[in-house]
Amino acid sequence: MRTRLTRRNVLRVLGMSSAAPLVTMQAFSAKAAPANIVAASFPGVWQDGLKAGVIPCFKASNGGDVALVFGTPSDFAQKIMATRERPGIDAMIGTDADVFQNAQLGIIEKLDPTKMPNLAGILPIFKDPYEGWAFGFDGGRDGVTLNVNKIKQPPKSWIEFSERVAKGEFGRAVMYPHLTATDGLAITWLLNRELGGDLNNPEPAIKRLREMKPYITKFYTSNAEPGTALTSGEVDVAAWTDGRTYGIQAAGHKHIQFFLPAPGSPFLTICFMKVKNSPDAGWEYLNCAADPKNQAAWNQFFPGYYMSQKDIEYPPASRELQDPTSLDKSFRNWILPPWKELARVRPAWMELWSREIGA
Repeated sequence: MRTRLTRRNVLRVLGMSSAAPLVTMQAFSAKAAPANIVAASFPGVWQDGLKAGVIPCFKASNGGDVALVFGTPSDFAQKIMATRERPGIDAMIGTDADVFQNAQLGIIEKLDPTKMPNLAGILPIFKDPYEGWAFGFDGGRDGVTLNVNKIKQPPKSWIEFSERVAKGEFGRAVMYPHLTATDGLAITWLLNRELGGDLNNPEPAIKRLREMKPYITKFYTSNAEPGTALTSGEVDVAAWTDGRTYGIQAAGHKHIQFFLPAPGSPFLTICFMKVKNSPDAGWEYLNCAADPKNQAAWNQFFPGYYMSQKDIEYPPASRELQDPTSLDKSFRNWILPPWKELARVRPAWMELWSREIGA
């Protein structure tokens, strides 16, 4: 049957043909429209790692640019809270302990897997603890770093480390992270657990730290501090990270070495979060951070640090320094702290710390 050719049919066909290019152009324009974003970063080599992979990926994907703002996780949170409706940061980073604090403050939003396809490749241990609020990006081991020219026998466990410090065996030449630092919270939680305490009873660890205090030159808050003190000879022992230790070894200080006490290291990572009320381009940035090639590009600046993508191919220099259980993806040498519960009890722990340690 032939269609009757009428003026109405002709106009409808012409309208459809003219609208099709318009729809196509509108869809293309919406997809291609570049958007500049502001992303949080730590200063120094951290930004070099982002500029090696994550930022070029975003520029290629979106066409926009990334302005980096530097500071600490608390700096980032304060800036965002002061600009909630139109946040001054679109994509933020922070420690494990910061994730639930930021969620409680209402300044981040839950991750959207439909807008972050690379999220599927992030190992569960880097996603599950954060209940959808963030994903872990990188991390290292907390252990004991020693000047082996002075200390010949490394402690075999965290309890042995604390006992030997408390007895004055190392002299007043020890550094330990402050409880306000995430490393300090994690190590103190693990020490407390090993000494028989629990989340609601930090007394065992606080008592031991009070005994250790006469021999601790400083409860440090910046992870850079022990490196300076160890290389200058100010201290011989520090509860510190493997990656930072490798950094000063690469600078020629081979006598500064890292040891992992039993039962292992608390699992810590730097997490990426999407700021609430920030533009959708933030999802593209986080998706780039979850890409295995971009994580490998970042990792070349941090040999020995582990990454969260299951498909990452570590640079050779980094692979040589990796813990074997990060290479096999089992992470058996790490103990996962209960971050959500620690965020709840942290104020009470801090109150006890201030009263008993006073540092």
